[in-house]
Amino acid sequence: MRSDWLQSGSGTALLREEAYQAAGAFESIFGDHFLQVGSWGEGDLFRQFARTRRYAVVAARPAPGVDLISRLECLAIAPDSIDAVFLPHTLEIAEDPHDVLREVDRILRPDGHLVVLGFNPWGWWGMRHFLTRRSFPAGGRRMISESRLHDWLRLLDFRVDPSCFFHFVAPVYRSQVAPEPVRDRHSRRRGWHPLASCYLLVARREMFTMTRVRPALRHRRAQLVGGLVNPTTRDAA
Repeated sequence: MRSDWLQSGSGTALLREEAYQAAGAFESIFGDHFLQVGSWGEGDLFRQFARTRRYAVVAARPAPGVDLISRLECLAIAPDSIDAVFLPHTLEIAEDPHDVLREVDRILRPDGHLVVLGFNPWGWWGMRHFLTRRSFPAGGRRMISESRLHDWLRLLDFRVDPSCFFHFVAPVYRSQVAPEPVRDRHSRRRGWHPLASCYLLVARREMFTMTRVRPALRHRRAQLVGGLVNPTTRDAA
């Protein structure tokens, strides 16, 4: 997405709502390393909500708040080393979203978390995206539905939690920021909603334990001495 659009009233309202939703998702994610793949909004917008010891941002190009420059389809990260990965609209602007997901699967530790922010192609913003030849929001390549992303993650052996749909705002460009809405604990809606512009998906990489399969025990055969069965004690008496 274009940074100038994110600085508009519409973009600022979106980032404000996404920060609220991400903060709720990050509450139950702990560990050592949290990696945000892709630059989105201000550099420390989501970092402040992380409950891990370290939080880093990796992006393909330099930007404020970016800690590491790397191709998103080939991350310079060791395998099985990250506790959680955050993709804020990264799949929608990546050249190949499948390669990005495979990299996430590679670097995540077993039982690690994945948090994804995406635009709902069946909502109001999705309708305008297709009617205006993908020019809204400005700079987006595609919109990936929550159900399709769910299927992709299942193929990678991720367990997907019920998604949260939010941002019930008409798809119009605003130069001024709208007043912040009053929220309560019911503001996070679970399940698909036809008017929602965005969704937040949380998945966990399944941890499979190796179970050692022991060979079947063979029946012990009687020992032979000179072609005869060893006598028992009673027979020897």
